[in-house]
Amino acid sequence: MALTLIKNFPDRMYAERARQTLEQAGIESVIQSPDAGIFGAGSMASTPRGVDLYVQSDDAEEAKALLNDVFDGV
Repeated sequence: MALTLIKNFPDRMYAERARQTLEQAGIESVIQSPDAGIFGAGSMASTPRGVDLYVQSDDAEEAKALLNDVFDGV
């Protein structure tokens, strides 16, 4: 099944919080970023391209709605 980009976050911290929000709703997600990960250098700093959060295409609309409620200004 295809993955759909749901949101681009300024850093991994926001993306991880969003991933947890989706997980609590039963939606699996994947984080993709050029940074070194949660334990690497720059993990809490903003990255030039940001951090992308993806979900299965079938879950995209529900995930967007959930994250819009919580992370609308991010």
